[in-house]
Amino acid sequence: MQSQSLLRSSTAQLSSAPMSDDLESKKNRGATSQAPNEEKTLQPARPKLGSRPNNAPPPNSVRYYRLRAGMSQAQLGSLIGVSGETIRRIENRDTWLDEALATEIGMALDLPKEAVGFSDAPDGYTWAAKAVPLVGSVIAEDEVRYRKTRRRVAGSPSLPQDAVALVIRQGKMKGWLLFHRGVQEPMSDGVLLRQGRAEKFIACLQSGRTWWRNISIGAERDVFDLISSDYPSIRDVKIIWVTEVIGFEVPLFDLPS
Repeated sequence: MQSQSLLRSSTAQLSSAPMSDDLESKKNRGATSQAPNEEKTLQPARPKLGSRPNNAPPPNSVRYYRLRAGMSQAQLGSLIGVSGETIRRIENRDTWLDEALATEIGMALDLPKEAVGFSDAPDGYTWAAKAVPLVGSVIAEDEVRYRKTRRRVAGSPSLPQDAVALVIRQGKMKGWLLFHRGVQEPMSDGVLLRQGRAEKFIACLQSGRTWWRNISIGAERDVFDLISSDYPSIRDVKIIWVTEVIGFEVPLFDLPS
């Protein structure tokens, strides 16, 4: 799958940071100055400011994706100009994995660097993907159905810790992931101000049904309309709680199992 991140133009202000930087082609990478058979120099495991001052570097997912691609350490190393021993040191956390090298490895494995650096460690690489719980789906007419699941999906490094994900099953954004905060808040005037004209909130109604719509003031006090540019409006409903939509991403890769 090509490493790319698409943003929904109508809600660009909600989109989280893209899952990968634009990667140079192997042709351009091959043009960098390096003597034949000369291995790139990697810094050894070193102290790092923050939560890992004396410990080994954070875990990564190089071994998982390398084995999935059917490559040996030597084969992967040869594709990026290092030895198999260097790949072994990276996989065994004997040396730090920086973004530049993760990008090179990702190009060889057809992955974004965020996948290469991924781990479940709470103090993992800050540029690596986050594992986000999948809590349901968006179905017909942007109705939301929550369900218990153990599945996790890859999210942008910029997502907050409380983020959860819904997979969009129908409509123009079919196949995309919608991320929202994992906390609920009561409906208020502040919610109306924060959303503007965007579909920035998911609203749970008194009826028990839940929708991803723009929220508008209804005909009476404490009732609201749920507005959509694509579907019929839902009029004069009471909202029990809302949760804020924080971004959309196209799923680029599966997390290690």
